Amino acid sequence: MNPITTSRKLLPTTVAAALAGVLLMTGCTKKSEETPATDTQAQTDTAGAESGNKRSAVEQASIDRLVISYADMAHAAYKDSLDTAKMLQTAINTFVDAPTEANLDAAKAAYKAARTPYSQTEIFRFDQGFVGKSDKRAISSTDDWEGQLNAWPLDEALIDYVSDDYQGEYNSKDNIINSESISVGSLQKDTSNITPELLADLSEVGGSEANVTTGYHAIEFLLWGQDTNGVGAGAGNRPVSDYQTGAGECTSGSTSNEDAKVCTRRGAYLKAAAQLLVDDLSAMEAQWRADSTDSLRSDFLARKDDNALRQIMYQMGSLALGELASERMQVAFVTGSTEDEHECFSDLTHLSYANNARGIQNIFEGNYETVSGDNVGGYGLQKYLVDTNHKDAADKLAADFQQVSNAFNTIVVQGEEQGVKVDQMIATVGQADKVGVAAEEQTKRRGYIEAAISSLQNLTSGIENAANAIGIDNLDADTGSQF
Repeated sequence: MNPITTSRKLLPTTVAAALAGVLLMTGCTKKSEETPATDTQAQTDTAGAESGNKRSAVEQASIDRLVISYADMAHAAYKDSLDTAKMLQTAINTFVDAPTEANLDAAKAAYKAARTPYSQTEIFRFDQGFVGKSDKRAISSTDDWEGQLNAWPLDEALIDYVSDDYQGEYNSKDNIINSESISVGSLQKDTSNITPELLADLSEVGGSEANVTTGYHAIEFLLWGQDTNGVGAGAGNRPVSDYQTGAGECTSGSTSNEDAKVCTRRGAYLKAAAQLLVDDLSAMEAQWRADSTDSLRSDFLARKDDNALRQIMYQMGSLALGELASERMQVAFVTGSTEDEHECFSDLTHLSYANNARGIQNIFEGNYETVSGDNVGGYGLQKYLVDTNHKDAADKLAADFQQVSNAFNTIVVQGEEQGVKVDQMIATVGQADKVGVAAEEQTKRRGYIEAAISSLQNLTSGIENAANAIGIDNLDADTGSQF
């Protein structure tokens, strides 16, 4: 499966539909080498293969190659993410300075391109409990860092105008763009000067995880606007006039503004969010450079004989099952909730799903294909298993990954070629009937999502079996909220 432009029970469709019936559905709304192992790390890793059994020369050479390949792929993927974020920033600056339909389309295209490499980096999350503590390192862990870039779902009413029937935690008419001061609970915040620092400070203000003000999805909302189509066809459709600052031109959706101040502030917000995104990715790219010290890379390589292998397999299982299959797919599938669709404003969820899955497969195959078409890595878990006499486990995982690839390719074809997006696929039969989709057709659409979830469940089982084969017991990959 190229980059795309265990036995746990799946909730039956009938149960899913029943659960959906009792939930309120809305549209896309709301809602340096360091010391290699600390005491905490030593407690984290209980794998026999990593905690006392001396490796053979072949095993040692294999783990050496595996961790270097992993680190090189991490750097290449974050470098691509940074480079495409800079292209997105350029497109955003051009659009804000000259708000035309063509420039808005170009900014949207740049967003879509930027999400391809970044979605493949999510495999490098789930490192807490493995990475060593260090006051010298600029980023403590990928888990701690990631939220400012990719948190979702966001409560868009905190950022900008929303539809009258919007239902979210934040329900004030004052928002960051239309007001120079906002109140969140008992907190009063000065929003007169919109800067990257302000946006970072406001993220999760008041202790609410839905108060997301930064990252890709804030930018997505500012480019597309709300998707008010529910489970029907169509993404957000923010008008260009939301950014026009000429006399009598400035709008907030269908509302004409008396002056251009709100449109000027909207442009300032979009530019600030893009700048913060570039700053954050610059910091992470530096963490994985080959010559870096006191970095996530140097820490990971220093742990090659401790818990690095367990970390790799834990990350693979946790992204496959806990994050992608559960939080991002089954939550939405069970409820028919477009609010829980990952790219709900732009309807690009099919691509982020597929590239999340591709990121896991990159680590297995030992290959990351860069935006320019180069191949980085050279040695993955698949070769490691074969070289350490666990070919059966490698072959089982290869078959599992093919199943995953087939399932997600189907979803991508539906989204890119047939115009059937994820928010339409997750709709319950009852919801789909209200927008004119027959029960037979909707059952088929839901089947695409169900097949992908099942393939990820099977994959996680295969990862756990492979871990057991090489002496890593109780992998305990994150299972998310649905499994």
